[in-house]
Amino acid sequence: MLRYLSIFLLCMLSFGAMAQDADSILAVRRGPRWAVKYEIKKGESVHMLAHRFYVNEKDIEFDPDFDKTKKVMPGTVIYIPVISQNYSQSKPSVLDSRDMHELYYHVGLHDDIGIISTYSGVTKSTMRMWNNLHGNTLLEGQPLFIGWLKMIGRDTTDNPLRESAYATVQKAVVAADTAKQRIPGGLDTVYNRQTNNGLNVLTEKGTAVFFEKAGKLGAYQAFHNATPRGTIIKVFNPGSGKTIYVKVLGPVPDTKLYANSIIGICDAAKDALGITDSKAWVELSYPVN
Repeated sequence: MLRYLSIFLLCMLSFGAMAQDADSILAVRRGPRWAVKYEIKKGESVHMLAHRFYVNEKDIEFDPDFDKTKKVMPGTVIYIPVISQNYSQSKPSVLDSRDMHELYYHVGLHDDIGIISTYSGVTKSTMRMWNNLHGNTLLEGQPLFIGWLKMIGRDTTDNPLRESAYATVQKAVVAADTAKQRIPGGLDTVYNRQTNNGLNVLTEKGTAVFFEKAGKLGAYQAFHNATPRGTIIKVFNPGSGKTIYVKVLGPVPDTKLYANSIIGICDAAKDALGITDSKAWVELSYPVN
């Protein structure tokens, strides 16, 4: 129990005072450097993603199982390098923060703080400071902040680089029938009303667990301690880049299933979030009560 409590406290304390609210990204170890494991989505190309992540197209690597004689299709796994062109160990200024996103890494079985610090190009003391650590002990699965990644958001196309990165997606959104793209249950509309169109929100990061209950009338349901019944929470999965909205039924039950979690979400939402496990690291946004 003490071990799991330590993990929870580390997750909650890490960077609690930081003002950066961009979506965080997960890195993996790829050879001698960090990389972002990315699954290509409909309407995307390797050329487009190279612009989006500020790297050369030739530096992007494909999953070993990919048949290079075939066309790149949605679902193809690629590895985007984290290099000097798109990585920073310094917190960006307000003017420079638009395309900068927090980068995290989940500690592996044989990782230690020395290895992770070396990959990030910082000292062990800096790594401890970044993550509010009081020693060198790390736990498998523990999320660590490892720097900032420069990446263009999907909803920004106000200069030539952005247009090159996401022109296709933008055109598709304009031409699409928005009535067919509604979030299940219409909870996105309620969320916008509760948060004044996203202006009054609180954010939280941690572990979500999933309980067996179908979403009522297509709406996803959840348990959460910091919000009252009926609140709509925006849930983002940094591992898949997918977002859903859930309706709060009440506080998180005091049972073993929900130990060390920040939210319980109905099983019906797992596919929409791109999750197959019983637990997942998520980022929450919800209205200020």
